[in-house]
Amino acid sequence: MAPNKRGKAKGSSAVSTDSSSSASTDYPSCIRFIPPSSVAITIHAKPGSKIATITDFNDEALGVQIDAPAKDGEANAALLDYISSVIGVKRRQVSIVSGSKSRDKVVVVEEMKFIKRENHTHIRRT
Repeated sequence: MAPNKRGKAKGSSAVSTDSSSSASTDYPSCIRFIPPSSVAITIHAKPGSKIATITDFNDEALGVQIDAPAKDGEANAALLDYISSVIGVKRRQVSIVSGSKSRDKVVVVEEMKFIKRENHTHIRRT
């Protein structure tokens, strides 16, 4: 995973989260619900690999290898294409809200929500 960043702490986050939601406790903290119907995912991108795949899933971030080079936004476009295909949403519903020039990114998937069912919580398209 990425090492902790050094330097000044930023005053406000690009994405507000709802920490009072009981559904968010069933998931690692790298996945957050954004009212009314979006989900933010912290991603540690690894561009330049041979195939696109998820490599790690923990509280800090979702590790994703990207099969595109990290230049001219190619890796960002490939990341958004891959995430949308894995989740099963349209590409226009997925966007990078933070970290477009960094390996550590925050991706928002719109029109998604947490659904509580019999002791399990699921993420569903709306």
